[in-house]
Amino acid sequence: MTSPLLPMFAALALCGMLLPAVAQAQDAVPTCRYIDIGSLPLRYTGPSLDLTTEGSINGAPATMLVDTGAFDTLLIRTAAERRKLPMRATHRIARGVGGEAAIHEALVADLSVGPTASGAAWLSMLGDFGFVPDYDALVGAPFLLQADLEISLASKSLRFFRPSNCDGQFLAYWDENAMEIPFAAPRGHRGPNPPFFVHVNGKRMRAMIDTGAGVTVIGRAAAERAGLKLDAPGVTRLSAIAGVGRDRVARWSTVFDTFQIAQETVRNAHIGVVDWDDDIDIDILLGADFLRSHRVLIAMSQRKIYLSYLGGAPFGQRSKLEPWIVAEAEAGNHDAQMLAAHMVSQGTGRAEDVARAADWIEKAALGGNPLAAMYTGHALVAQGFLEQGIVRLRHAAARLPAHGRAARWLYLARVRDKQVDLARSELTAHLARQADQAWPRPVAEFYLGRITAETLLAQAGGDGKYGPAHRCETLLDMADWHGAHGESAQEAALTARHAAQCATAPRALQ
Repeated sequence: MTSPLLPMFAALALCGMLLPAVAQAQDAVPTCRYIDIGSLPLRYTGPSLDLTTEGSINGAPATMLVDTGAFDTLLIRTAAERRKLPMRATHRIARGVGGEAAIHEALVADLSVGPTASGAAWLSMLGDFGFVPDYDALVGAPFLLQADLEISLASKSLRFFRPSNCDGQFLAYWDENAMEIPFAAPRGHRGPNPPFFVHVNGKRMRAMIDTGAGVTVIGRAAAERAGLKLDAPGVTRLSAIAGVGRDRVARWSTVFDTFQIAQETVRNAHIGVVDWDDDIDIDILLGADFLRSHRVLIAMSQRKIYLSYLGGAPFGQRSKLEPWIVAEAEAGNHDAQMLAAHMVSQGTGRAEDVARAADWIEKAALGGNPLAAMYTGHALVAQGFLEQGIVRLRHAAARLPAHGRAARWLYLARVRDKQVDLARSELTAHLARQADQAWPRPVAEFYLGRITAETLLAQAGGDGKYGPAHRCETLLDMADWHGAHGESAQEAALTARHAAQCATAPRALQ
């Protein structure tokens, strides 16, 4: 369900994008004018390198996820709380990969997206995510698709067009051989983003362009129609993912024999499988991996999509350090530098990437990336540089208020620096700000003496309410606590226990 105020905002925004520049399709008849009415620059942001653009909320800079898969333009609750915006409840809900989330509203004096702006309005707001978003708002399909939308990740831009006398004319001005794909019949589709048909292993599927998805995914039911068997060789169970709603959903990685879109066929297509709700009426979300290898025009005026293949792998599940991530890191994107360094630490980089990883993470930390500050700060503390490490950990904890590890590592650094009272007060305040009881909260409660080691390990092993096993990670967390308190024998025992019981994989982000 969309906000009743969104059409007003959208109309104001479109008027704000009107520009004098005119672009005419190369093959169009003289009476067809394809008018360029504006553009939005894109950048890769956050630990997942989401596609975002810059805007503002009440005059303050804001990072906005560009999301053709979103049903509305939405504020994020954490961003509204930071700005102390007035809020009110509604009786509406949003449905997503992670289940249901309540829709609230927040009052803004003005909201801008690129060159566009709106006046004062109550805007829809989401607060229930299975993760803490690194952006302040989602720019959804009703805003993005009120005109014809060209998506070019090669130039990292969106362009908006309005046709004049172009019925039946070919609109892919950049490529006379671009493929044309008609929109699919609605068949109960409720969203503003029109679906179209593709084929997976010869089975027809309903697909949608989703700029908010980092990688292409297919629903489990659709994948099984295409012949997927979860216990087959080559199907890998991955960690669960989160989205709108508080639930995390299962996912797998697999390879399909063929993926066909228009006249293009991809063989051995590496596509993720997600066990999303059957109520979602789309089978496949074509994400940013697909868009990096294609130039796309969603021609709302003609109810079709124009598509050109640019080269490269159409699908990638972030199972390796991909060239575009390296290119972003080398170009100075601090979020990409952090991700590249982390992926190298997980064993996915080449030899030359390993040599650059330390440089990447240090540059990311100096550039203000909070995760890089957290990891390098922790390393500095381990090397005995307490003051420098604490400075970085404080930055990380402030920028990652919901990140359990940042708060815990700052606590441990304070304890090592004999600032025990300050360590306890900061960690206590961190827990007080967390509304939910999700993992790794019990680790922090153990640090504060609220639960015993036996209770913590029982919960970490999946015997308690937290479900997934966290025992191996928790053994190291407990060893860190004993080490910070100068209890070297207990630290050594837990470290040895971890080595004996657990794989030697690097510690994962939490």
